[in-house]
Amino acid sequence: MTIISIVGTSGVGKSFLIKQLAAIECLPAFFEGEEGTIPKEILENIFSDDDSSMRYNWFINHYKKILSNAKKISDLGFDCYTDCSELSARAILTAENADINFALPKSDQIVLLTASKEKLQELIDLRDRNSEKNKKTIIRALKIQDHFIELAKNERVLIIDRSKLDFTKEENLKSILRKIRK
Repeated sequence: MTIISIVGTSGVGKSFLIKQLAAIECLPAFFEGEEGTIPKEILENIFSDDDSSMRYNWFINHYKKILSNAKKISDLGFDCYTDCSELSARAILTAENADINFALPKSDQIVLLTASKEKLQELIDLRDRNSEKNKKTIIRALKIQDHFIELAKNERVLIIDRSKLDFTKEENLKSILRKIRK
């Protein structure tokens, strides 16, 4: 069946949207994780000035686990959702000028969530995560989003601007599902 990866920059609402869609469709979902699930030294390193292959390698290996497990579920005949893809790794690595070689299992469908600067800032502020309480957060998020958009031009990617979408509204969720299932 289908591995549907919903990707985008930090704070855009990937995890929340996946939880909503997976609940509607009663499907499994796999997540990158948040504070408490990502090692503290990795989170601290994200906003430092260090160019750390440690953090890149951690995320690449984590993405491999997520996508490999999603593939196992898919092979059993179930669709499933993830919040990462090979496109995610490329967008982050190119945005941060990191030169890391990697190979990841492929997603069958990629949905890229984007948002305006104002909406991203609002969503990041609502999350109220300690690791995101600095000026670099929005700058990094927008830079990565730009790389996602640029890379998506060469891929078969469904792009959804969530700036005016509310993922708690049934009509918005149904509209997104229609686009995904088209």
